[in-house]
Amino acid sequence: MNKRRKRTSLSRPRFILLLLIPCMLAFPIISQGVDMFGWFKKQDVFLCSEVNGIVTENGEPVASIEIKRSLMYIDGKDHIDTAITDNKGHFYFPQKSIRSSIPSKPFSEDRVSQHITIDRDGAPIPLWIATQRGYHEIPEFTKKLNFLNCELTNRRVRFDFKNNNNEHLNHVASSICRWDEDYTPTWLYGDDGEEQYRIHDGDFNKLTDRFTGKAVKL
Repeated sequence: MNKRRKRTSLSRPRFILLLLIPCMLAFPIISQGVDMFGWFKKQDVFLCSEVNGIVTENGEPVASIEIKRSLMYIDGKDHIDTAITDNKGHFYFPQKSIRSSIPSKPFSEDRVSQHITIDRDGAPIPLWIATQRGYHEIPEFTKKLNFLNCELTNRRVRFDFKNNNNEHLNHVASSICRWDEDYTPTWLYGDDGEEQYRIHDGDFNKLTDRFTGKAVKL
């Protein structure tokens, strides 16, 4: 009889602890106003802004060339569409959004991979490669994608542009295209597709080789 009472008295603290653990885990979520059933609610996920651009080669418009846009959210589904340049080299993609329940889930790290490329001679030429954080439209991305000035003889560049929500953390993208403002090139890619030449002060005349550290002129 005493042994039975002893076992019961020892099991009560454990039972109470087991009850407290899920309550402790649930409290932060409940305190932030998150409805557990809302985890399955679908929301709009903004994948890409409207895209306008012109493709040239040695300054001349390139007509009838296919442009591919690939957009991938963290669900792993690749949303692909294509456009063909007109006789002036112009191409266009509409704004793209989807519906997903992922943003409703707590602690989800939302991001969208954006690739706009030309496939030429079996190798993709990058007109826009970037990762958009979150699932809402980013005005700075929209402004950049409003006009892509794509000269095919340009080399691919990694560049920074302003993040209006955080002045200490710029947005980053890479492209052969160029912009007249809010465009600070930081790396020039080599023939092997890797970042090879550091660009100092955004000046293409100030380059150092990543591997040797020596100044170079291309």
